Amino acid sequence: MLNITALTKMDLTYLQEHLPEDLKNTVSLKQFPTAEEAGDRLASTDILLTSGAFQDDWLPQMPKLRWFQTLSAGVDKLPLQKLEAKGIQVTNMSGVHSIQMSEYALSVMLDFVRRTHTLLENQKHKEWNHRIRTGELHGQTLGIIGTGAIGSEVARKAKAFDMKVIGYSRSGRDKDHFDEVRKGTGGLQSLLRESDFVVVIVPATSETENLIGAGELALMKPSAFLVNMARGSVIDETALIEALRQGTLAGAALDVFQEEPLPVDSPLWEMEQVAVTPHIAGNTPKYVERCAEILFPNIRLFIENKPLINRIDPGHGY
Repeated sequence: MLNITALTKMDLTYLQEHLPEDLKNTVSLKQFPTAEEAGDRLASTDILLTSGAFQDDWLPQMPKLRWFQTLSAGVDKLPLQKLEAKGIQVTNMSGVHSIQMSEYALSVMLDFVRRTHTLLENQKHKEWNHRIRTGELHGQTLGIIGTGAIGSEVARKAKAFDMKVIGYSRSGRDKDHFDEVRKGTGGLQSLLRESDFVVVIVPATSETENLIGAGELALMKPSAFLVNMARGSVIDETALIEALRQGTLAGAALDVFQEEPLPVDSPLWEMEQVAVTPHIAGNTPKYVERCAEILFPNIRLFIENKPLINRIDPGHGY
């Protein structure tokens, strides 16, 4: 029997109730809110599930652990090198966020061009102003920094609005739904110069820390709108605040920040051209259901000693 232990307060009832028939006699899936409550179960754990955390003091308690599956996409806070040294495979849930996060990106872009914030303020004050100038996405250029599952889905949806879509990735490989994909410093700089909207959706690694700094922000059009759904570390927040204050950037939608929760004294809270959301772009009532679409096939692959879906490369950090 393969023992799978889930240490999380997430409601994983769906996983337990929908365990496929072919796995029911092979797998024991049990959930505990904390490692302390799991107790002796840890010693017999072959596969560990958590919502994104892994504490160093768990390792000695799980001598049989061979695979750690995080139920999130980000792995920047995990001890990847230590797990690798112990021969423990690490996989994430890359792909489960594509639908909801792509919808988030398009929704904030539409809010920006259709002046939703201004219209709601006018409604609050019972002000009828039909002279407000609005824009449209049609014919605009969207730059997507990160062409993985989420970035590709943003691109696909953007094409429904007849946008030109430019991508940026480490490899620069062509991808469906992108008019072109660029790479290297020159590729990033040209994307920033040409784009009316920029969506950032790359993993947090040493390579992507402050990927968008003061110099990169200065390349963007004064009319451009920036969307960050990646990690707060990817954009220099101080430089972003200054660009917004100076009007060299028209606006931003930010779902992630260098410090979370966002401190109450952050200027971002009071900037009318900024949409602040509390790291919820990936939220959906179907989250665990979509996790199952990756987890259950992965369990079969693990049993068959085959390569796992979404295995993390500790060297790259994703």
